[in-house]
Amino acid sequence: MAFHRINDPQRLHALLDAILLIEADANLTTLLKSIVESATNLVGATYGALGVLSKDGVTLSSFITHGVSESQRAAIGNAPKGLGLLGETIRVASPVRVEDIAKDPKSFGFPANHPPMKQFLGVPVLAGDGHVFGNLYLTEHVNGEPFSQEDEDLVAGFGRAAGLVIDQARLRSQVREISIIEERERLARDLHDTVIQRLFGVGLSLQLALSDSLDDGVRQRINTSLDELNETIHDIRTTIFEIDQEHDENVSLEDRIVALTSEVATRLGVKVHVQSLENLDELVTQHCAQHATQALREILSNIVRHAKAQHVEVGLSIEDNLLVLLVSDDGVGFVGNVSGGHGLRNLTSRARDLGGDCFVDSEVGHGTQVRWTANRLD
Repeated sequence: MAFHRINDPQRLHALLDAILLIEADANLTTLLKSIVESATNLVGATYGALGVLSKDGVTLSSFITHGVSESQRAAIGNAPKGLGLLGETIRVASPVRVEDIAKDPKSFGFPANHPPMKQFLGVPVLAGDGHVFGNLYLTEHVNGEPFSQEDEDLVAGFGRAAGLVIDQARLRSQVREISIIEERERLARDLHDTVIQRLFGVGLSLQLALSDSLDDGVRQRINTSLDELNETIHDIRTTIFEIDQEHDENVSLEDRIVALTSEVATRLGVKVHVQSLENLDELVTQHCAQHATQALREILSNIVRHAKAQHVEVGLSIEDNLLVLLVSDDGVGFVGNVSGGHGLRNLTSRARDLGGDCFVDSEVGHGTQVRWTANRLD
């Protein structure tokens, strides 16, 4: 490995410290931020970034930075997609070291408001099976000197170690997700097969107890109890709808959406109309499709629980590299802090983890519209 060529004990010690500083037990987003920060500090760079490769292997699906403030990122605009020297590192799948970015023929230049950068070092982050997860990009050596061969070897060794940690984090996430799905399925079956059937039995017994000879007050109390039972059954069906997750990766996004909206109509009595691109599954990754389906389930669940809507419009489209999910209902609407509920916070968190966002527009008496987006290549 590259770090075998490093003879300076202090730099080897720094490499080991950097590897140990990786937050191995953190979620993937936090882990990637930790990796970028450690790599930047390892070789004394001013700026660092980790570009995660898209499924196509030639563009970047996300770009995590260190050393650039939030205001600077906002002023720069859209994150890079893998052109210029970033793309060269992707193409060769090996380290790229440049003394002066502006003079390199492969340089694509910088957008407006971008910090000045001269020295460049790009190094692949390799997964355990050898495929490239992404690339570490480091610029502006703090001493003003070009990055050295030893810097390159240090970051190459660190990138390999970071790739193994990322593999472990993704595996843990998959195991947790499978466990949660299995538990949800078991709970949904128990609610449907046991609890609802018992409630139906109680309701049937109450209906059989009704007769003309009963006192009017008794009849009224039984009818009230029957109404409450029906409401409880509806609430349980809503809960089943929320936790009954579809996770077959071979099912297309279009089929998932159709099944989900049909389920709302048959189980919960809310009419849903869907407009979608015919070739949507060719434009989004399986990962993005799965999370979009879960986001739609959560939005529809909120509508059923709170909106008292009769009709819902669902639209799916593509804007640049974003999958856009737009859901509108004709319910009661609301005012106040629209991001206060757990459901809406979950939607926003899920969207931002996928490089998108979630916006809610609502007015009392005029329904609610939710706009949820995600990077279609994530």
